[in-house]
Amino acid sequence: MSNNSLCFVPGKGEPPHLPLGRFLPPLPEGMAEEWLSRLAHPGDWILDPFGASPWLALEAARAGFRVLFCTRNPIIASMVEVLSQAPEEGEWKAALASLGAARTADERLERHLLRLYRTLCPSCGAEIPARGYVWSRGASQPAMRILSCPHCGMEGEFPLEAHDLQALRLPGSDALARARAIARVAEPHDTHYEAVHAALEMFLPRPLYALTTLINKTEGLTISESRRRLLYALLISACDAASALWHHPGGLARPRQLSMPAQFREHNLWQVMEEAISTWMQAQTPVAFARYPHLPPENGGICLYTDSIRTLLPLPGSLTPRTVLTVFPRPNQAFWTLSALWSGWLWGREAAQSLHAALARKRFDWNWHTSALYHVLSPLCRSLPEETPVAGLLTETVPGFLAAVISAMSASGFMLQGWALQDESEAGHMLWKRGQPLSERSLFKPETLFVEGIEACMAARAEPISYLMAYTAGIARATQSGVLFPEGKPPPSDAITALQNQFSKAISQPHTFKRYAGSAQDEERSLWYLATPPEDLPLPLADRVEQTIVRTLLQHPGISRFDLENLLFQEFPGEQTPSSEWIGAVLESYGEEIADARGHWQLSPAEQPRNRRADLNEIFHMLTELGTRLGFRVSGDNPLIWTPREYGAVYLFYLLASSMVSRYALATPAAPARQSVMVFPGSRARLLRLKLKRDPRLAEAMRGWHLLKFRHVRNLYERSGLTLQEWENLLDADPPFFEQAEQIRLL
Repeated sequence: MSNNSLCFVPGKGEPPHLPLGRFLPPLPEGMAEEWLSRLAHPGDWILDPFGASPWLALEAARAGFRVLFCTRNPIIASMVEVLSQAPEEGEWKAALASLGAARTADERLERHLLRLYRTLCPSCGAEIPARGYVWSRGASQPAMRILSCPHCGMEGEFPLEAHDLQALRLPGSDALARARAIARVAEPHDTHYEAVHAALEMFLPRPLYALTTLINKTEGLTISESRRRLLYALLISACDAASALWHHPGGLARPRQLSMPAQFREHNLWQVMEEAISTWMQAQTPVAFARYPHLPPENGGICLYTDSIRTLLPLPGSLTPRTVLTVFPRPNQAFWTLSALWSGWLWGREAAQSLHAALARKRFDWNWHTSALYHVLSPLCRSLPEETPVAGLLTETVPGFLAAVISAMSASGFMLQGWALQDESEAGHMLWKRGQPLSERSLFKPETLFVEGIEACMAARAEPISYLMAYTAGIARATQSGVLFPEGKPPPSDAITALQNQFSKAISQPHTFKRYAGSAQDEERSLWYLATPPEDLPLPLADRVEQTIVRTLLQHPGISRFDLENLLFQEFPGEQTPSSEWIGAVLESYGEEIADARGHWQLSPAEQPRNRRADLNEIFHMLTELGTRLGFRVSGDNPLIWTPREYGAVYLFYLLASSMVSRYALATPAAPARQSVMVFPGSRARLLRLKLKRDPRLAEAMRGWHLLKFRHVRNLYERSGLTLQEWENLLDADPPFFEQAEQIRLL
């Protein structure tokens, strides 16, 4: 069995809706604060060497920690500064009003820009600004206009009219606007000039004209620097909205490549800036902010360092961190390239210099990413005091990303202490320490250790696992045994490719692991389990989590979802971490959210043990009487057995108040599946369906079983004159999963 005891750290809410949120790691609210409460004390220095998540720094500073936040991206740096100050709504509106009052083409800038989107309401005929337009890639004009009429309330998408096409005629030259946009970022002799030119293809003429006009007018305003800073923040939102990387429908997709969608949305940029104010106000409490070498006070704040942490090493004694807490960055060509463009547009060519390498590079594979991480982490490891904990958070985790992080950390000299993974939400947590290398390294080959790690994970969960979970368990075991990469040497240029090939061989051993492919065509989308599971395994993880949640609701009525998850993650650490989806499904099946205490749960009245025992007794007696009426000899307890007096099928009824069918379905069958009946409350139907979807081994074992809800037992019991033929015809007449054809169609 595994000794991985790291507890997954829950968040207290969904990730906040931040500016540029579609490019940022989706870090749940409260997660950073909870991590630090376990690793450090308020007033301690916390280091974030990658600066991928502004929210991490804000949350840590609010909790009283001093955060050294390192980023070379001017856009992220600007975000952190503005969000840390938490300006009030009046300040935002005053800043935008000063820009809207600027003159252009003999009219106010606000009116000038809104006229670019003018259209007529198809209902009341009023002239209004369109909220946006729907385009098809390669088209010369929009396909639809998106309207929300303030006069009559008409909303929706409507075909273009002749007057809409006139609005496409811009007052300026598109070629001139593009030339100026390129010149703000690169000169013709620069190596990244062509990359800038190519990236500009993501911007249609109208939004590019509106954007350059907004930036030019902002530069010309005579206003305070604090107000100008707010306008630049709103312009960052406008820059994001101006690109064509907005799938329609579903504009909140997370783009990673500069690839124009087949259908996309063009936004009304003035309205975008108006609506962006609420997004920039997510951080409601200001925190102390300073730019290095200035430092925040001892009671917490952010110190922004606008360069790689490598250039600050060795760290000054006054900045020695108690803990390193970071969200590992994923490569994102779209965001890095656009950040270079936006930085140049807003602050000039010099501001974009730190991102020139991203502009020049066309391919960001996992081998490259491993090397990039290593060149930051290796010098950092050498400069940290021994035993310094490094908490690394991974979001949108995939095998290549995970391998890049583990390989770079291991090769840099960090020792993996533990890991936890919620594979369904693709969230991973890892704890490392800067410490002494292993005195003895395992003599086994990586493939052998991969197998050991996978087997231990499967045995601990006692149910099929995803490829990502297996991959994490195998790579982690090899890492902790010290066989992947020797400390101090950069990983080979093909490190991740070789690692993935080795792992694929390990998990493809048919005598060791069984693959449940389902509808998946590749191994990464399949579920995997032990080919020959030992008999002494515990209940499947899903059953144990279900038991624990019910017990906790009984013992702690009114418990918050956050506190419940904390208890669960402590009881089921590491590779046993239950998914949020399963926790939520169990809560909805057994519990109810307290009306006046949102996020707090209690057991539903019907689920109280006394009531469920009464239900089980009632159903038992009904089935006993029904069997007698139909001419069977009735015996047994659980299972309750109907035996025909002369000939015919024997029925075995398994009664339960939970969805924990594995104790019966996975045992040696006492009768053919067609004669086995699982009897359970209807409130478990969704839970059971999800369990069978998550566990194809269980689904296979239950193929052909009859699934009978308490409600249907009562209906059959009350049916007068029920015959054996009618019983057989009606047994599956109330399918628990709402399919009307086969009872377990989903299997």
